[in-house]
Amino acid sequence: MRKIVGIVLVLYSLLLGFSLSLPLVASIAGPKVTAIVAADPATCSSAIGFAPLAGFPQRCDVTWTTEKGPASGTLYGKAVDSLVGGVNKPKLAVHQLGNFAFTTPVGNAQLMMAFLAPPILFLGLHALAPKRRRRRHRGGGLDLDFDDDDSDSADSGGGDSDSGD
Repeated sequence: MRKIVGIVLVLYSLLLGFSLSLPLVASIAGPKVTAIVAADPATCSSAIGFAPLAGFPQRCDVTWTTEKGPASGTLYGKAVDSLVGGVNKPKLAVHQLGNFAFTTPVGNAQLMMAFLAPPILFLGLHALAPKRRRRRHRGGGLDLDFDDDDSDSADSGGGDSDSGD
């Protein structure tokens, strides 16, 4: 059961990472897209599932323009809805990250889930890791000696020498 929960958490965090964390990183580090040209609006795909919190967003192969110049790649997010053909100015903020362009996550729930994707990934990996067993203290007695066993020479007045007089 623990492995199943771990796999589900890892897969869900990867889904959140792609659909929310990457767009958040693009909105911080990537240049803003000013114009979008769809190659063929008929080939654009619709969202799968309940994007972005539990599915993949819309996708379309486009060419876009930023302050650095034109680029081409794939556009993900709600900005795909407004593509009809020809040059379109995006209604929502769109940012470039490599060969991808993303609609910026909007809303507090989307931003919160974008920040929660890495901790969910680590929880999933922790659930997948093998469970370590603790060693039990053998001997049955209560050990009240708080000193380390290696530093016994400081406790006695120097009588621990092993010289054979």
